[in-house]
Parts: sequence; C-alpha cells; structure tokens
Amino acid sequence: MAIERKDIHHFNYFLYGEAFYGSYKGMRYRLGTEPLDNIFFKKPEEREGYFLRAFAWKEPDNFNTAKEKETADFPLSEEGICDAIAWLNEKYEGFGIK
Repeated sequence: MAIERKDIHHFNYFLYGEAFYGSYKGMRYRLGTEPLDNIFFKKPEEREGYFLRAFAWKEPDNFNTAKEKETADFPLSEEGICDAIAWLNEKYEGFGIK
C-alpha cells in the first residue's frame, strides 16, 4: 500500500491557502499552493501563476528542521494532486526506507 488520493484533502482545501502535511512509513511530506495564499474566491484567470508544490523528506525531522527536502511542482488541479501523489510514492521508493 502507498499514499493514495483518499489520503490527501479535497482540492478546495488547497485553494484556501492551507498546506497539507502527512507521513508514510518513515517519510514525511507537505503539499500546498505556491505562493501559499487564499485564492478560493479569486477568478480562475486570477489564479494564473499559482501551482502545487510537494516536499518530501525523511523522518524524524519536521518541515522546518529537515535539512534535505526533495521538491517538485505540479499544476493547480485535481490532476496535479494525483501527479504529486505519484511523485511522493516514487520519492518514498527512492529514499530506501524500510
């Protein structure tokens, strides 16, 4: 079993400028918009320039104390969330955590 879509908040959660933090068997991750702003009430054309950024790092560090974090950017869309999940699962495999 790996990180699945049901493990991550709904798309609108990210539009409110909130970052989602999670962990999976020794890997921690964060997914949020860049920049991290409340854009829920902005028109779609005003959301241009915003995207999703995923971070992944090894436990036990938290987001602020982790010295080494992997990052990747994705479109601000439902498909972007799914792509980020696939990337997180690849990172987990690449970290070699057992």
